[in-house]
Amino acid sequence: MSAGNFVVSRVLRSPLHRMLSGSTALVRYAGRRSDRQFITPAQYVESGADIIILVGHAEAKTWWRNFRNDRDLDVLVRRTWLPMTARAVVGIDEPETIAPLLDAYVKRFPKAIRLLGDQPDETRARGGGVVWCRPR
Repeated sequence: MSAGNFVVSRVLRSPLHRMLSGSTALVRYAGRRSDRQFITPAQYVESGADIIILVGHAEAKTWWRNFRNDRDLDVLVRRTWLPMTARAVVGIDEPETIAPLLDAYVKRFPKAIRLLGDQPDETRARGGGVVWCRPR
């Protein structure tokens, strides 16, 4: 874990978590090949009981690939670990599924639209990627 992620992780687990808890969560999961435990901070949006995590610059990140199929994970939101099942949704493969997830994300974080490019909405929905977490 990088030094920055370490600091964010410590803050989110502490009584000072309110500084970050409204937008940043910790994701705890087992690697799909190694079964090793990983924890990484991620910006999130709540949509009902679901958690949506936008994978910005997905080509440069690997953690989200653990969720190409449904897998269990825990998400720390406001100092509470939530047991969830997650799946990576890639817009080019599932444009109808990802569109409402991206809409919810951009509604909460309008500046995130920059990560999706400046194409029309239909193309943007096909090109984005999220990790969609649902309660277990």
